[in-house]
Amino acid sequence: MYLKLLYIIPLLNTVVSSHGLKLQQVIALSRHNIRTPTNSNVTLYSPKTWPTFNEEAGYLTAKGSVLEKAMGKYVYDWLIEEKLLQTNSFEDDVFVYANNVERTIETAKAFVEGAGFGVDVYYKNTTDADPVFEIVLKTDTEEFIQEVTSAMEIKLNSFNLTDAYLELNKIVDLENSAACEYYSICDLSTLESGVSVIDGKLTTKGGIRYGFLFLDHFLMEYYDGKPLDEVAWGEIRTPKQWKKLTAVSEASKDVRYRTKPSDKDMSSTLLEYMTDVFKNGSRKFYLLVAHDTNISLLLSSLNFKNYTLNDQYEKEPIGGKVLFEKWYDEVYGRELLRVRYVYQSSTQIRDGVEASITNPPLEALLQMEGCAFDANGFCLWDEFITVLNNV
Repeated sequence: MYLKLLYIIPLLNTVVSSHGLKLQQVIALSRHNIRTPTNSNVTLYSPKTWPTFNEEAGYLTAKGSVLEKAMGKYVYDWLIEEKLLQTNSFEDDVFVYANNVERTIETAKAFVEGAGFGVDVYYKNTTDADPVFEIVLKTDTEEFIQEVTSAMEIKLNSFNLTDAYLELNKIVDLENSAACEYYSICDLSTLESGVSVIDGKLTTKGGIRYGFLFLDHFLMEYYDGKPLDEVAWGEIRTPKQWKKLTAVSEASKDVRYRTKPSDKDMSSTLLEYMTDVFKNGSRKFYLLVAHDTNISLLLSSLNFKNYTLNDQYEKEPIGGKVLFEKWYDEVYGRELLRVRYVYQSSTQIRDGVEASITNPPLEALLQMEGCAFDANGFCLWDEFITVLNNV
């Protein structure tokens, strides 16, 4: 079924009404679904007992697998509806590539199972990091590291997180923790925040570091559906509180993964891989399963404009997917790009709402500098390629 739209290409000053647009290709970059917290060593920071998970640290949870299977079925139904895929033709038309850690591999497998593609998930079967997804600086000169550090410090100093720090102090009861008694980590608001580059990795210290650690636990407790009196010990009850507190974790990501010039440097291998797919990929559907950090870096390096995801506390939500869609305008004989963020709300994730064609996930149109997008989110594919060539 062709998409029926009224769209405007500002560059051409052309108004085109009720045209049939045919979907030609989709390249999706996805975050893994619900995982356990990556750092389980948090007992120092609160006298309270932290909630536990059934899976190992950083692993996909059972609920995350269920939600990802549903997302796979939803995407499959959409691709069939748009006639991009035909049943029983998946081996030649679908390619799924995951970073080589458990949560991304298992997310990809769950997606493939839900979609019924019957294809193998490709990943590098090695204990070494996959360079396509690895988040490290590739340039290690002193001058560049100093430039990166300075840019991170400027951005860090632009945030005022004192109120969030004070509330986090109370939630974890930091002043009565072992961290306070033995290491003088008693008040996040008084700790000196800072940034550094260690072995190519961008790190933070002080209140923003510990706040990020606490929020990772609280969010995963919330997403995995733990009773509300267990999520942050029942201390976070309203969306307003969540927004206030997750500003800390989003600021941490902003400093480390949405700052120039480190964004292009760290995402260069992923960008090179995806650029090759955009230009030469012969499959109709590509899915890359990675992390929020990969999505942050890629969108930043491609100069995507700031965006808002309604009903979400994160800019790169659990299980969310950035869809780069290539459409063909048969009337004007031109190829178009549309970029959408397809995701579930924070509440949908917590409630275990399974995405479907009749109950679709939320979406937001994304736009980048250098590509003239119309009101329906379309720009010329050739302009997009020019943007890629100039990065």
